[in-house]
Amino acid sequence: MKREFQKPKRVVVKIGSSSLCHGNGKLDHAQIESICGQIACLRDRDISVILVVSGAVAAGRHILNESGSSIDNQQAAAAIGQPILMSIFQRAFRNHDLHVAQILLTHDDLNNRQRYLNARNTLENLISHGILPLINENDTVSTEEIRFSDNDFLGALCTNLVNADLFIILSDIDGIAEEDPKVNPEARKFDFLTVTRLREFQKYYLRKYAGGKNGNKGLGRGGLITKLEAPRMAARYGVSTIIANSRIKNVLPRLVEGEALGTMISPDKDRLNSWKAYIAHALKPKAAIIIDEGAARALVEKKGSLLASGVVTAKGHFQRGDGIRCCREDGSEVARGIVEYSSEEINKIAGVHSAEIEKILGFRYRKGVIHRNNMVITEVK
Repeated sequence: MKREFQKPKRVVVKIGSSSLCHGNGKLDHAQIESICGQIACLRDRDISVILVVSGAVAAGRHILNESGSSIDNQQAAAAIGQPILMSIFQRAFRNHDLHVAQILLTHDDLNNRQRYLNARNTLENLISHGILPLINENDTVSTEEIRFSDNDFLGALCTNLVNADLFIILSDIDGIAEEDPKVNPEARKFDFLTVTRLREFQKYYLRKYAGGKNGNKGLGRGGLITKLEAPRMAARYGVSTIIANSRIKNVLPRLVEGEALGTMISPDKDRLNSWKAYIAHALKPKAAIIIDEGAARALVEKKGSLLASGVVTAKGHFQRGDGIRCCREDGSEVARGIVEYSSEEINKIAGVHSAEIEKILGFRYRKGVIHRNNMVITEVK
């Protein structure tokens, strides 16, 4: 059975640690060589590939010979494993006359607009010269709070960073099923899902597996929950995602030719532009503004800016130009945006009409607290 979609010109391929390692946690060199050969095949078909990989921690853990999974140990293992992993990929790609370049990123790199643009320019330059970018999270300096969950989120962010038209997640599961396939291997797999249907399954999985006896199976770094969230992120950019098993023979060439392997998630009809995509997913919110129900409706239904009159209070500390979350009083997120006033200023003008801002503060930047052009609705309906 074939899928009907236009042949991609630029693909982000993300492959996780479990797909690059043996069951004992050691790197599977034959599997890495197979993946590199498949990517070379895509390149021969004039498809640009950006490879997002995990495995540095796995590569260095055995050399470190240190028990425990503390952040310190993982970062030390990553420092050892990064050059090992890169050298393996270099050798494998050299067999296909391909040169690779390593790009190490953290969420902070993509949170800063200038560094975000610098990363984009570097990647475009590499691709234009025929160099294959190999991207990994910089585990040696990143902390637990900014982890990309085994690079699923990093891969989704990169689809916007490089303007990809297909996102492929190679994993140790065959796709998205009615139940966690690691819990129930007989669960029915979906060949295709819309984003709306995907949201429904996110809620279902969270209820079924979060906190219960199977809670840790789907919620860890690179677990099933991130396999559901990453395609939603890519879909906001207008990019289709396919989740498939990395061990299927020649899986990458077969996927780009439209063979119905794994699960395909279709993108939103209205994709975010680059600026709003940056706000929605790359810009890490500093804190939050609590808004009333009237303001929430105005943002979601009327596509308006956030005005001071709809603000209840500011939560946390932030400055003008920071990314913040807009939340209802129950804590549910409505939107994200770039704020025009500091948290201290927000608390002084909360609930007042825009005409009164200058009288209270002695100045006024803009009429709204967050302008519509600098805001993205994130509420899940």
